[in-house]
Amino acid sequence: MAEFKQQGNTCIVSGQLDQQAVRSLWNGRDSILATETSALQLSEIEYCDSAGVAFLLELVGIYAAKGVSLKLVSPSEQLKKFIILYDLNDFFIEEAK
Repeated sequence: MAEFKQQGNTCIVSGQLDQQAVRSLWNGRDSILATETSALQLSEIEYCDSAGVAFLLELVGIYAAKGVSLKLVSPSEQLKKFIILYDLNDFFIEEAK
């Protein structure tokens, strides 16, 4: 199951963001993040499938509709494979360490 931990204006996503996790998170997706959140830090995601990627992009869309730019930063190695496979580089930012 995925965990969302708020640290200032960044939310750290960890664990597994798969179809099962998305089903349990879906109804609360409008309120899963604090209003001041400007970035989702994704380096601690252990596993993410296509449903998880779609969920992350849904969160970006929800915030965009509110006029807020939500950045998806530091994707995990496993998540990077999806980014390359589906050509989603425009949505994810690799932060320098």
